[in-house]
Parts: sequence; C-alpha cells; structure tokens
Amino acid sequence: MSEGKREQATFLQRHWFTLVAAVLILLIAAVFGYQYWQKNQLPVLKQVNDFSLDNIDGTKYTLSEHNGKVRLVEFMFTHCPDICPATTFNMSKLQEQLKEKRSFGNKVEFVTITFDPERDTADVLKKYAEQFNVDFSGWQFLRGEQADIDKVTKDFGMATLKQPDGSYVHTARIFLLDQDGKMRRAYGMASDMDMDQILNEMIQLAD
Repeated sequence: MSEGKREQATFLQRHWFTLVAAVLILLIAAVFGYQYWQKNQLPVLKQVNDFSLDNIDGTKYTLSEHNGKVRLVEFMFTHCPDICPATTFNMSKLQEQLKEKRSFGNKVEFVTITFDPERDTADVLKKYAEQFNVDFSGWQFLRGEQADIDKVTKDFGMATLKQPDGSYVHTARIFLLDQDGKMRRAYGMASDMDMDQILNEMIQLAD
C-alpha cells in the first residue's frame, strides 16, 4: 500500500464517527429544509382579523385563542339544499383521515360558521353536526349576532345574499388558516374540493 493510501485509511479509521455524524446532520438539515420549503409553497393570502363568536356549547370561540392549530374554516347555512351539506360531508371524511394520523383536534381544527343565525340556533346546528358524525373535540360550530357574522364573512371575502324565500346565494369557498391565523388557501366547496390536496396541505402546515 502506498504512503498516501495508508494515510487516507488511517484518517478514515480515526475520524469515521465524525464523518458519519456530519452526514447525518446534513441529512437532517435537508429534511427540515425541505419541510420549510414545502410550507412556503403555500403563500400567505392575508392575515385574518381576530373574532369572537358563540359556540353551540354556550362558550365563546375566539380565533386567536386557538392559534397554534391549523384551521379549516367553512361558512354555511343548514337550510342549504346542496353545496353546504356536501361540503360538511367531505369535511367529515377529512376528519376521519386526520384522526388516523393523530392530528385532528390537537394539530388541526375545523371551524364551521353559519351566516343564517336567525334560523341556525345552537340546537339546530348541533342536530346538523350530528348528522355528519362531527367530533366536537376538534370541530367548532359557531353562530352570533348578524352584525358580527357579517364582519367575519366580509373579512374572509365571503359574499352572502339572502333571497326572498330565506335561502342564500353565497361564495363557494372554504379556507385554510395556519397556526398564526394567516389565510394560506381558499378551496372550492362540495364537488370542487380536491380532498387529497386539502388533506396534504393541512398536514403540511401542521408539521
């Protein structure tokens, strides 16, 4: 063996642990770097203003008090004949998938807000939620005074127009908020929901 090769072998024998540790550190840094890059692929659309509304259990729900969790926010009314219940049904399927990943309630929370508080009492909302096997430990159903609801819908960019028959025409969007209350995505509702995309992006933000 030449002198150069002998010195190289001796160096590797002496410093193998340091070299392995350096490689592991680089791999870990690459993983965290990739996760950071992924999160930044979800642009911040806006900072949502803080709000407080009434939960159906009689408590107050304040958005900022739930910071630290990713939130999927739905606006609806229970007398909706099609798009709202279809959206809630899809969210119930996402609820079960998040439970399997042990993320529902602790890392990701769902928030459903009615813009028809006159008819959607706490009891009505509870019965509606139970039809979709809602787990209230991680899914909040909210209502409030009409003026307060209107402020929240406006802040989210939701347009709602009450019709003479009491029904509503409304923007068909649900919203993904990060742990700081920043809006990161606006998705379609019902059949326009890409379930895989929504699930992956919720988990992406939560991790």
